[in-house]
Amino acid sequence: MKRIFLIGKFNSDFEEIHSYFEHFFNIQVCVDNLELIQGILRLHQPDLILISMAGMDGTHANIFFELILNYPQIPVICVGTEEEQKCIGAILEMEPLHVLTRPVANEKILEKMNQLLKIEDGAEGRTEETKAEARKCVMLIDDNAIQIRVLNEVLKGKYDVQLATSGMKAMNLIGKRVPDIIFLDYDMPVCDGKLTFQMIRELEETKDVPIFFLTGMKDQEHIDAVMQLNPAGYLFKPATAEMLFSCIEQYAR
Repeated sequence: MKRIFLIGKFNSDFEEIHSYFEHFFNIQVCVDNLELIQGILRLHQPDLILISMAGMDGTHANIFFELILNYPQIPVICVGTEEEQKCIGAILEMEPLHVLTRPVANEKILEKMNQLLKIEDGAEGRTEETKAEARKCVMLIDDNAIQIRVLNEVLKGKYDVQLATSGMKAMNLIGKRVPDIIFLDYDMPVCDGKLTFQMIRELEETKDVPIFFLTGMKDQEHIDAVMQLNPAGYLFKPATAEMLFSCIEQYAR
């Protein structure tokens, strides 16, 4: 499987790209820190570098110069809005950089990656996608990005994992694929766990999807309030891998 180096800020756009492409390639992720990037590239050179420019500005130009000057043999795809591209400037016109303007569908990014990697007709991607569709889909909803990344690492080897850092992002993901089971944090800003639970239950396609609250809220008042919603269960953080696997195997549709 081709090795892809994914660079960017750990935000929702980055998580969406990571979640999608990890089914097609061997993905190694790194924050937008030049020293870390240099260290990783000295150890392992990937087949392609994918940069999520969401949240980047002119201070990140040194990352692009590093790739152009020292790794010209590695194709680089940069995905960003027109404003993010303007912040980096004319650097993006240089080889080996290839720019895709957001909003852009992940399928279009995949098509470009397959072209640069010389994968005929996206054969590698289709094979991995078929495998992913045969697996259970697990959704993790938590505003703590570190928490869901840790859980993703635990689950992704066996399941297709959807990551959402808010209730609204979860609803958008559900529109693309209905999960087989959901683990939901309770204490989230703006759209908390209770409201998110209710929104999910109002959709015809998700009204029967098992939902487990996974939260650090341990006082009886919150537990009683949550249990009145009739979730599949209430788990305390930190959840063990065995606990998650048990819930998925027993309750996932």
